[in-house]
Amino acid sequence: MAEARTTYAHILVWLQETLHVLKVDDFISAEIPNPEEDPELFNCITTQMVHGPCGVINPFSPCMKNGRCTKGYPRDFLKETQTGRDGYPLYRRRRPEDGGFSTVIIIRHSEVVFDNRWIVPYCPLLSRIFCAHINVEYCNSIKSIKHVCKYINKGSDMAVFDVTSCDGIAHNEVNHYEMGRYISSNEAVWRILNFPIHERHPTVIHLSVHLENGQRVYFTEGNAAERARFAPETTLTAFFRLCNEDEFARTLFYHQVTRYYTWDSKNKKWSRRKVGQSLSDYPGIKSTDAIGRVYTVHPNNSECFHLRLLLHEVPDPTSFQYLKTFEGRICSNYKEACQVRGLLENDEHWNVTLEEAAFMHSPRMLRDLFAVMLQRNMDLEFSTEILNEALIIIEDKVRSLGGSDLKSVGLPQPNRDSSTIDDVLRERTYNVSELRRFLEENEGKMLPDQREIFQKITDSVFQETGGNGSFTSLDPDGAVSLKNIGRIVNTEEELLRAVFPNLPDFFQDHVSLCQRAILDPQNQTDMYHSHQCNLQLLFCYK
Repeated sequence: MAEARTTYAHILVWLQETLHVLKVDDFISAEIPNPEEDPELFNCITTQMVHGPCGVINPFSPCMKNGRCTKGYPRDFLKETQTGRDGYPLYRRRRPEDGGFSTVIIIRHSEVVFDNRWIVPYCPLLSRIFCAHINVEYCNSIKSIKHVCKYINKGSDMAVFDVTSCDGIAHNEVNHYEMGRYISSNEAVWRILNFPIHERHPTVIHLSVHLENGQRVYFTEGNAAERARFAPETTLTAFFRLCNEDEFARTLFYHQVTRYYTWDSKNKKWSRRKVGQSLSDYPGIKSTDAIGRVYTVHPNNSECFHLRLLLHEVPDPTSFQYLKTFEGRICSNYKEACQVRGLLENDEHWNVTLEEAAFMHSPRMLRDLFAVMLQRNMDLEFSTEILNEALIIIEDKVRSLGGSDLKSVGLPQPNRDSSTIDDVLRERTYNVSELRRFLEENEGKMLPDQREIFQKITDSVFQETGGNGSFTSLDPDGAVSLKNIGRIVNTEEELLRAVFPNLPDFFQDHVSLCQRAILDPQNQTDMYHSHQCNLQLLFCYK
């Protein structure tokens, strides 16, 4: 009978950058380390991360069932890490003749040789720090999330034990199986002291979103008329009332209210929090890390979809009518209100919609959502330049994953000669309304020296008083002029023509080439520039 004498934890970690299967070996290993290069790690792995033993060595191991190990040990040898079923990789486990190591462990007064087939996957860094049994796996499947979410509901530890005769032979008449609840000393103390069994953090509060008089109403045959006459308060209508009554609430967006107020579901109103971090500028206001989650709305419900967009962009909404009003003008619907506020000038709101959906929807639902966006909402008119830029971005992603060009995967090959420089494209796609709001919120917080520098820069840009390399004006073709520095160009082809006007004539002049070096601070296009220059030389000397 096995028992857990020490505490343990199941932890699921999201990485900021996606871990490619080729880099798994840099973080996770399933091999015995070199005893000469790292004896400390070798001792830790051979004492803490060897499975079992089970199988023929120990047929009575708890992991054995019907004569086989339920954990799959010993595993197969493998020269390189590969992607396995359900997204879990098959880790590299080399044979001793291929560079793998082995160790000898004494089991029941006998020496047994263990190789990489018996090693539980681990992270060398964590094992070196803690020297404990820490199983680390590369999780690339929804099953890992299901395991973490369901684990707290699995119930108490259970123990299965049986009574067998001393000679080890199982006789049916004396072999009785029982199952019962097992409580270790650790769990007993924990429950006696009433410590929490599990915890969820941070607090997530769902916020309703609906059109005016569009609340969900529950009624019976006896109270239908009364419920229809007195519509129930929701978190949204109560927030409107709060903005009318509370000065601090007028500084908040709808999704921010949960940080400073609690929802009284019985009285249907928002109340200031009594516990949390006090705000120095607003006496009596306390802040927490509670998250407000506004329910998602499908783009098919156009009015409610744009209402939700306004709630995320307009602070201090006091009514539905207020959200439709902009600069004294009352719009006919919420989509028009979004348009006059400049919220639909670009596709940023669609980007946000897709990002939110990617966290919770299945691939099929994402495809359905994208189809709805194409059919009903998005502007399908696009230029050849936009299509070409999209193909370039897709091809760059394919190459970063170890692929080749788009032509090899059945897509049109982009024309990189006519592509717009990434830096120029980025300068053209700023979210102006978001930047304007950021300026309004932070301009008054500047220190005196910051304000002085800010004023000089803005005067130089808007009043054309700059110099010594300051931005001053736009050329007739739309390019920005830089005094005493240079001129921004629109395409890489134009850049190459300007820097190397006569490449075949002076390509052997080392000094001239060094003076015309193209510096790429992000190291994204330097190989492309070199390739284009080589093509020019080959064409001239064929």
